[in-house]
Amino acid sequence: METIAFKNLAGIILIPARANGIEGWFAFDTGAMQTALNSHYFSDLEGENKQVALFNESMAVNGALETKLRELALGNITVNDLAVICTDMAYVENSLRTVAPDIRFLGSIGMEAFGNVPFLLDYERSDITVAPDISTEGAERIPLSVEALPVITLELAGELHRFVLDTGANTCLLSSELSDKIAASPSPDSPGVCLIPKIKAGAHEYQNIAAVFTDIAYIRDRVDVDGVIGYQILSAQRSLLDFPNAALWLF
Repeated sequence: METIAFKNLAGIILIPARANGIEGWFAFDTGAMQTALNSHYFSDLEGENKQVALFNESMAVNGALETKLRELALGNITVNDLAVICTDMAYVENSLRTVAPDIRFLGSIGMEAFGNVPFLLDYERSDITVAPDISTEGAERIPLSVEALPVITLELAGELHRFVLDTGANTCLLSSELSDKIAASPSPDSPGVCLIPKIKAGAHEYQNIAAVFTDIAYIRDRVDVDGVIGYQILSAQRSLLDFPNAALWLF
């Protein structure tokens, strides 16, 4: 069991880490299939060039390098010879620096680095516990399907929909196909963002979820879902992401 304190910057979980001896911060991102490095800090790595899909405000394709990271250390946990992609992530670092000007953003830790152990997320304490010794008595079990990405089923507007469970998503993404089926109101604070009155995960109910209707074809190329959700439901209570046992436990 290992507990790691994290920074919560605008709904993004950032954990301190060391990669090839470089210290900085990684996003804890269950919506990423592979660990990605910010090429600004790893220009000495060599590998094979490829194209990767990125999503910030719009779909984009970016050049990347397929390579290996000699060492990734998270607290007392060390992963060696990790297959990664290395790409320009300045758009992420620049966004984070509007909140934390001195942040050194090294990249995003993907599913292949941590999908074999359970993680307890506690936003109130701002920490992650790896392989926690905790009873799930009294917690609600939400089935979690580990496909190309982790998927849960939520109730939205009286119907069940599949969502990628993405700890890197501070705003819910919904397929544009649902825009005519869901009653949503514009967010008074964020142009282009709407508020969904209610989303349910089992018996847990979440209100006024900030969401964006958009084309999610690039996600559907990987997994058949209607949207992406993360911070807005995970931050409401302690949540155990139990990948080995295909469950999300809500306390």
